[in-house]
Amino acid sequence: MMKPSTLIGLICLVSLPSQGAEPVSAAPTQTPAATAPAPSATLSSAASSAAGAPAVTTASIAAAATPLPSTAALAVPPAAPVVPVPAAPLPTAPVAAPLPKAATPAPLTTGDLQAVPLYRQDELLNWIEQGRHLTQVKQDRCQLTQDIEARASVMKIPAYQFLWGDMLAWGVCIKPDAQIGVQYMWEAANQGLAPALEQLGRYYWKGILVQKDLVRAETLMREAASLGFQRAQMEWVEMLLQGMGSPLDYEEAYHWLHGAVIGDKARHQKAASLLSRLGNRMPANAIARAKAMR
Repeated sequence: MMKPSTLIGLICLVSLPSQGAEPVSAAPTQTPAATAPAPSATLSSAASSAAGAPAVTTASIAAAATPLPSTAALAVPPAAPVVPVPAAPLPTAPVAAPLPKAATPAPLTTGDLQAVPLYRQDELLNWIEQGRHLTQVKQDRCQLTQDIEARASVMKIPAYQFLWGDMLAWGVCIKPDAQIGVQYMWEAANQGLAPALEQLGRYYWKGILVQKDLVRAETLMREAASLGFQRAQMEWVEMLLQGMGSPLDYEEAYHWLHGAVIGDKARHQKAASLLSRLGNRMPANAIARAKAMR
């Protein structure tokens, strides 16, 4: 028969490995009743503390890991407003400076310069006949220069061709170019514009811008006089009195100038003087026929 103390010691040795405790080699030498409960209590408390420790550690790690992204995410949005986007408009502030400059020409255009309507053909022809077409362009401050050029070169209106040619010939509102200016005058003359015919005839008669050519001058001046241009009619009589043309032209020239209606008093007196001088070279019956012609 085994002693009770020996049996209890064996039971303790068998039960210790099942509780997960380390084997104690010196356990049989001590009193079993006092020694056995201590390891089991210690082991159970250690086991319970060990079992609770991992749970706390993982929970704390998870809790610590979870806020980290949230704080990082919360820190990102404030970083966006920190970067001042309005800094880009700052360089554009000097651009606002030219705005007053753009405002200053406006009063000049509206106040000092008034819009000039395009010349009507009848009023332009009236100015040309009076010899004040270039003066009118200067008074209008050359505002219609491009319009005049377009109607002369593109639309080929005779009155504007003559005006543009005269502007080029004498450098009015544009760089002078006499050669091109005379070409435009010829284009207007070829379309039958009497002032262009008269001016070219006068230029060839007196050698203005071109070399003297009396034959061409006679042809041009006579054609302009036949179209009823008063200045040409008076100049044609002057050319005949200077020995140009033919005595056969006297009667016709007398008829044109005698039938002209001249409102200007000075020019009227000049026309009367020219008719008197021309009549002195004509027979009486020729003068009578010239006056009776319609």
